[in-house]
Amino acid sequence: MANKLVKQIMRKRYLTRRPVFAIAFVATVSLSCSQQNPSLAKSNGLSLGEPVPAKVTIVTDKEPGEPLIVSGTIYAPDGRTPLEGINLFVYQTDAKGVYSTSGNGGDNRDTRIHGVVRSGADGRYEFRTIKPGSYPDSRNAAHIHAYVSGPGYPEYWIDEYHFSDDPFVTEQMRASAGAANFSAVLTLRRGADGVLRGVRDIKVERCTRNCTGR
Repeated sequence: MANKLVKQIMRKRYLTRRPVFAIAFVATVSLSCSQQNPSLAKSNGLSLGEPVPAKVTIVTDKEPGEPLIVSGTIYAPDGRTPLEGINLFVYQTDAKGVYSTSGNGGDNRDTRIHGVVRSGADGRYEFRTIKPGSYPDSRNAAHIHAYVSGPGYPEYWIDEYHFSDDPFVTEQMRASAGAANFSAVLTLRRGADGVLRGVRDIKVERCTRNCTGR
């Protein structure tokens, strides 16, 4: 699933707040990303012409690890108006904290566990995966990398998804993660089906400076 869109590094305008996790590559795709975009479709194993859905599963049921469902609503900059057609690209390690060799360590988005969703008319998105592991022999909190893009919103990196029960999540990370459902540190709850679930809403922003680098 070679990612042919990766062309240049892009950082969110306040990226320097947590540079240790700032691994971001931009897809030079127009943000009017049509549903015919082949690279987006390939991220989920879709055929050309199939729409990018608002709900995806990015691992098989054979994937080791704890099943995890992450959902939320993507809003306009006002934080109140749900936005349709916003792409959310995610990638992560496996349960052991390892990126696949199909990518280049953690340095690009062509890792084995990755996918893209596109918010529906109600702004909702959902992806099913497994809870990632922390990097081996490190004190890095487990995380899921994420990027957003859409009409009028050039692609940019957003804070990684972290998990409140992770011993490596610091108080500083919690304090800077955002409030309520907008927090990037998710509180996970296990359903009757044994699946962990977490919610994170996203407020999109327009990058006005430092959009192509530090």
